[in-house]
Amino acid sequence: MNDAPRELSRSVDIDDAPKHIRPSVIRNRDASTNHPSDRLSKQSRLRLAHALIAKSLLELAFVIALATIFYYQTFNPYFRGAVDVADARRVAGWVVDERTPAARVEVQLYINGRFVSSDVAAEARPDVRLAGRAGDDWHGFNFGTPPLPNGSYEARVYAMHESGGGLRRVSQLIGQPRRFQVEASAVSSGDDAGVNAGRERP
Repeated sequence: MNDAPRELSRSVDIDDAPKHIRPSVIRNRDASTNHPSDRLSKQSRLRLAHALIAKSLLELAFVIALATIFYYQTFNPYFRGAVDVADARRVAGWVVDERTPAARVEVQLYINGRFVSSDVAAEARPDVRLAGRAGDDWHGFNFGTPPLPNGSYEARVYAMHESGGGLRRVSQLIGQPRRFQVEASAVSSGDDAGVNAGRERP
């Protein structure tokens, strides 16, 4: 029988290592975190973040450019006009396409959101020419107000614009909506006094 003592091997953890060994182990471990490859990976991540930000900005600029092109192809930003009069007898005003000032603009009247009539703005409005909005007088419109029961109403006039080579017709609001009251006395009266009192300057 062999009574010689046998040595038992075991793994030594860093925390179990003798104190005179521990500092060098820790130094070696800390040094590994500052390896040049780690610094390089940080720089790579920074460059990737900058590239992603630049890509997002380019995509945003592209979307804005497309939206701008669509707007100018679909809508006409050169319409100018106003609804000067809205009452129980008529709805009148003017409209000019400043891109083609000699053109006559088609307009549509809506009262309380319902279509009433369509016409071409070609009535005399010398004040529009004198204000420098057009080269001639013929840019006014004058709709007759249909019979309405007593109450409060809102008139809106839209200019019609063709886009997409005539494939689309777009309506654009002219000026601001005009609210008016209908009363029996106003409908039956033939006196036009004060009808132009609310006319806006072109």
